Amino acid sequence: MYLLVLLLSTLLLYPLSEGPQTPTLIVVPSGGQVYAEETVILVCELPGQLGLNWQFYWHKDRQDTGAVKWALGSAQGVAAYTLQRASGKHTGQYWCRAGKGQPVFYTQYSQAVSVNVTEIFTAVTLLASPSTVIKEGAAFNLTCEALLTKQSHVLSDPDQNVTTMVVTFTFMRNGWPVLTNSVSGLYSVAHANTCHTGTYRCVARSGKAKRTSHDVTITLDTLSLTLVAIFGTILILFVGPVAFILRKSILIWRAAVPH
Repeated sequence: MYLLVLLLSTLLLYPLSEGPQTPTLIVVPSGGQVYAEETVILVCELPGQLGLNWQFYWHKDRQDTGAVKWALGSAQGVAAYTLQRASGKHTGQYWCRAGKGQPVFYTQYSQAVSVNVTEIFTAVTLLASPSTVIKEGAAFNLTCEALLTKQSHVLSDPDQNVTTMVVTFTFMRNGWPVLTNSVSGLYSVAHANTCHTGTYRCVARSGKAKRTSHDVTITLDTLSLTLVAIFGTILILFVGPVAFILRKSILIWRAAVPH
């Protein structure tokens, strides 16, 4: 009975004239050659299969392992897997296939496509000195440092046809650039105030390659400001009455002294 249901379901999904179809997998950008932190899109398309009931599955490096991603297909029988901020772990071969029904009947696997992510930077760090907590009016520096991979020393920039690498740095505060195309990797503030507080990060770039640092949060030393305000208030509260008493005492003494 189960085999009969299975056969009928298969015939409904795949007429004898067609059989299980093979989806097409397209990688964008074409060729799958990207730098780290760029975006890669793997588009899986099932020609001639319209409807919203198809689910699409993407496999990496091996077909006999679990899917790394699944998504519901569009009415046109298309779905996409987006690799945001690609890194070395995304390098490899990919296949896709589609499934439908219960139990699930799968199509054939698509052809394989390759994704190759080139890592130029092994790490990008952002350092604050003298500290991340700054007194108002004091100076502070942010230094961005980039460590290059061994491979990057022999890579050439295909756009410029050169082998010399130039690394520039962009400093961001709360998501907005405060310094761009810095070669020194140094961002300096001479007199800090509230407008300099916030979350900083830096982006190292060389040609199309880039890598972003971790976040560093700069705050003002509000405790010192509070203590100064409290001390000032205490001085006012203490010195005021004492000065008044001294003044009254002097007036009384002058009145008591015979002229």
